[in-house]
Amino acid sequence: MTDPASTPPASTPPTSTRTDKGVRGFELDIHVAFTQPLPAAQARAALLTLDGFTVDLYRPHPAALHADQSGEDAPDEVPSARLTGPLRDPEALRAGLSALLGGPARYVEVGVRGFLRSAAGQTEWMPWKRNAVLPRADAARVTFEEGVRFVLE
Repeated sequence: MTDPASTPPASTPPTSTRTDKGVRGFELDIHVAFTQPLPAAQARAALLTLDGFTVDLYRPHPAALHADQSGEDAPDEVPSARLTGPLRDPEALRAGLSALLGGPARYVEVGVRGFLRSAAGQTEWMPWKRNAVLPRADAARVTFEEGVRFVLE
């Protein structure tokens, strides 16, 4: 049997950037859809209003870009992003959501969601218990109840 500490890392990237394995709990889960796809640097800059979260930028799959007959490489544009992490300051988060909705965001989904992270580092998210849809100007009404997703559009 080989020692896992002496084994070189696998060539495939991890499924998650998180390092805590074999953990269960609740984390803030935020999805932001932009009004139009933004360059990656501009998308990251827009998301700086929500500081302290792990950011995953969602890009179109390369196979979906074959419909473009121009033959050029696809631009590095991001239509949406996901942020996860602990809830630190609810008021600052509400202010950040309002700033995003007043700027580049078309809609935002936010809630505290249950998860189970396996020993291998793969995260399984629990389904939402309830959805609440609010007007985009009502970010102040977002509560951070476990299992409740708020959609601000």
